[in-house]
Amino acid sequence: MASVDDVLSRIDIVLRENKRIEWTYILLTVLLFGTGIACFIVALSSGQFAWSTPSAITTGLLYWPLKEIKDIRAKNIALATAPMLITQLPKAKAAEEIQKLLQAMYGEPR
Repeated sequence: MASVDDVLSRIDIVLRENKRIEWTYILLTVLLFGTGIACFIVALSSGQFAWSTPSAITTGLLYWPLKEIKDIRAKNIALATAPMLITQLPKAKAAEEIQKLLQAMYGEPR
């Protein structure tokens, strides 16, 4: 069985990976938003309002990445506070709390 120190180091790795994924989502969201704004500007300047259709579509597509960013940040908060709380517990209780945290974040194991 893995020690609490192993679990805590794994949490640190996951936090770093989540941060990378979060910034990827932010970058792609900005690109998507910029594309929508560019299409809207082209529609206004050219008078061809069909160009506003991609703008509406890209605005609708912003929901998913923003939701994912929010979920990643919520999980990062839980993971970031877990080490401090877990190190204060006895080893058996710490393992139990780690399991509860993972179940709360990702649902019941399959």
